[in-house]
Amino acid sequence: MFYFIEPETLSSPEKIPKRRKPNMFIMYRKDMMKYKPHNMPMTKYSKLVSAWWKNIPAEEKARLQRRYQIDRDQKLQEYARNKIETKVPLKNDEFTQIKSTVDDPVNESTDELTAKNKSVPVNES
Repeated sequence: MFYFIEPETLSSPEKIPKRRKPNMFIMYRKDMMKYKPHNMPMTKYSKLVSAWWKNIPAEEKARLQRRYQIDRDQKLQEYARNKIETKVPLKNDEFTQIKSTVDDPVNESTDELTAKNKSVPVNES
């Protein structure tokens, strides 16, 4: 017989540190990675992107900041939606239905068990 027990909350022996949100430069750099030449080392390309970032006008940075904020909000909403969907507990009647569909050899009658054993050929040597 199988019983599924789901705790209310899971506790971890060690607290996992929360991941920091990426700042605007990191998000800009990630966008610019699409244009990186394959033969250029990453260190040189990062310096190049940093120089581009420093030369962007304030209006362009404000536009990028709004775009990145919208992207960040959408990802947070999607994360929250997925987290809620995975934490929906089973109702008692659903648990009973699942439990009743699982074969339980302990509760089967002895006639059914002997019938199952007779249908399986046994190799006696």
